[in-house]
Amino acid sequence: MSMRSTLRSSSLAWVCCAVLLSGCGDDETSNTPSTPPPSELEGDWKFGTISFTNFWGDQGQYIGNAGGVAVFFDFDKSGKFKQQVYINQRSYNCVTQTWTEMEGTATFDATTFTAYPTKGRYKASDTCYSSNNFERDMTKAEREDNITTYTWKYGKRDESYDDPKTYLMISQDQGQSWNYFQRP
Repeated sequence: MSMRSTLRSSSLAWVCCAVLLSGCGDDETSNTPSTPPPSELEGDWKFGTISFTNFWGDQGQYIGNAGGVAVFFDFDKSGKFKQQVYINQRSYNCVTQTWTEMEGTATFDATTFTAYPTKGRYKASDTCYSSNNFERDMTKAEREDNITTYTWKYGKRDESYDDPKTYLMISQDQGQSWNYFQRP
């Protein structure tokens, strides 16, 4: 066998080892509990509100509404979740926007689910104070602080009998108030 052939074989062996070993790193999702969601909860869900307050400039031009919130959940059948939260707030010509992304595992029972973030990111933008602009990963402590148990139910809105839609209703206060999530 030539020196070149030996070097090529040796290099290929090292590359294969590196690829195989790269899959053996710490997987934080293996350290958090998960159970499959009920089948009706699998997939994507969205919730959002937009302010009815609008701002107009002194020359009559439309500047924008006062803000809004959008929340997205995605539950896969293996017990993993993704969540995105977008908040937009306007005060005259100043606009502040925040975006939070989390993913991890979740456990489900008949009335609650608990989300265990294993990855997350924050992003913020402020048109008036650039010192408020940032983008960064969540720290381990922040991920632990964001472990959240939600109350859930699936069906029609209790207070709106003429609404034909089916919702995933999610509450963070044991059902005192509900957010009504729909399929996108």
